[in-house]
This record gives sequence, C-alpha cells and structure tokens, in this order.
Amino acid sequence: MIIYVETNFLMSIAKGQDSQAQELLQNPPSSLRIVVPSICFVESLTTLEQEEKYNLDFLRNLDIQINQAERDNSSNARLLLSHLEQSRTSFLQRSNEVKERFDVAFNRLINTSEIITLSKDIFRLTLNRAIFEKHITL
Repeated sequence: MIIYVETNFLMSIAKGQDSQAQELLQNPPSSLRIVVPSICFVESLTTLEQEEKYNLDFLRNLDIQINQAERDNSSNARLLLSHLEQSRTSFLQRSNEVKERFDVAFNRLINTSEIITLSKDIFRLTLNRAIFEKHITL
C-alpha cells in the first residue's frame, strides 16, 4: 500500500494534533510505502518558521502585559502576573516540544519515505491530465 503525505501530515505531528500520524511514521507497517513530494519538506520548514514568528509576536505582547502587571500593586494584578508568568513558561515549553517533534518527524520522514522530486516533466504531465480540463481554475 502507498500513502501519499504532504505538509499537513508533518505539521500535525509537530503540533501534537495527530497521534495516529505520529504512530504511523514511527512504526510503519512493512507493506506501507510513504511517498512525499520534495516541495512539502520546504513548505513545512517555511510553515515552522512562520509559526515561530507568530510565537515571538505573542511573547512580545505577553511581555508587555507582564510588565504592566508588575507595575500594579493590587492583589488582582499580582494574581494576573503569576498566571501570565506561568503561561509564558508553559508556552515556551510547548514551543520547544513542537520544534522537537518537528525535527524528529522531519528526519524520520526524510529517512523512511520515497521522495518525489519535482521536475519540469512532472509539471507538464500534471497539466496535461484530463482533471484540469473538467475544472475551471481562477
């Protein structure tokens, strides 16, 4: 059996959203061939980089809130500060877990999958398929 996977397969493993995908990648049945277009590896790296930018933006905003809560002497502000600091720590831990899962899954997929190298001929063959004649692309 052949399973064709793309970027979302890898990202769902990295984000901890698909334990079955992770299990499949860690312990693939001997009858299974995993096939991945090479562009999906590049796309997943780009996606991870974009996620890291979003994470940095979130942390900057969180740090602003932490700074404001530190200046307030009220009991609510102290409680909020504690929660914000715990949230920051948990967020960083989760971000590190995502990166670690990504690295493991990325390397495992590179080492165990068949990679479809995209070429001009593949694009030409794809464009000549009848499926594109049936659909309007805008």
